[in-house]
Amino acid sequence: MLRWGIIGVGRAGKARARALAADPRATVVAGWRGDLRRAGIPPARSLAHLIDGVEAVAICSPDVTHPQLVRACLRERRHVLVEFPLAGTTSVARELLDGAREVQRVLHVEHIELLSGSARFLREAARGRRLTGGSLTFVGARRRGIYGIAHANLARLHRVVDAIGLPDAVRVAERGPRFLRGALRFGDVELSLDLSQSDDVPRQTLLSLTFADGTLEQRDRAVFQDGREVALPELAPLFEQDQLCATARILDGAAPYVSEERLLEVVALADALVRASPGGDWEPYVPPSPAA
Repeated sequence: MLRWGIIGVGRAGKARARALAADPRATVVAGWRGDLRRAGIPPARSLAHLIDGVEAVAICSPDVTHPQLVRACLRERRHVLVEFPLAGTTSVARELLDGAREVQRVLHVEHIELLSGSARFLREAARGRRLTGGSLTFVGARRRGIYGIAHANLARLHRVVDAIGLPDAVRVAERGPRFLRGALRFGDVELSLDLSQSDDVPRQTLLSLTFADGTLEQRDRAVFQDGREVALPELAPLFEQDQLCATARILDGAAPYVSEERLLEVVALADALVRASPGGDWEPYVPPSPAA
């Protein structure tokens, strides 16, 4: 039985606690910061006290705290599970992955957006098809502590990359603290981006992919192929799927469902959108070299 601690028991932390409770090879022994009483998690006296009493730590705190907390856990040779994003730049993400290898511990980064029925269907249905156009529109609530709008949308960017691969170039038309409008280029095909955060508008996801032989769309949780809604399979809760994968990595040496290479590539895509000058020309997207 793997002994876990949870850092940051808010919405994600509570979901992680439920996932751990459903994992037959895991138990939560302590938590630090957040709504521990309602979650029924014994409180640790300090971060050091939490790390000292566990074998693995789930980091569910605000995004900008992730790198420092991952470092603190790895220094004590603990396995780490961290909610996305791992870091706000490719260089920091690489440093953390390298650090986990140096101490021979698992650093598992949650990417539950790829475990859903909609993501699985889009991944398979888009395979081998010629893209002719597309768009991604997402409106979400403002997230506490996030690096910026591009990194706040890593999950959405990852959905695109998972379905149709990495772009050749990026362009930003407008960018502000809570919005980004631009495009990704795949060969001679553009996929437009309209990403924003709003506390007054309901969360909305619209991913549209047009191929030479038909269309795929995701509208919130529903998926449509050539205009007809697709019946998606019922799957286990996403956090539970992710947790079982993390435990298997730690106890069985299983492979991650998102490679380190792909993790770095998607962070690098967000970095490229941050670097691109608003209103400027297309800027090449250059994937980072694989982790050592």
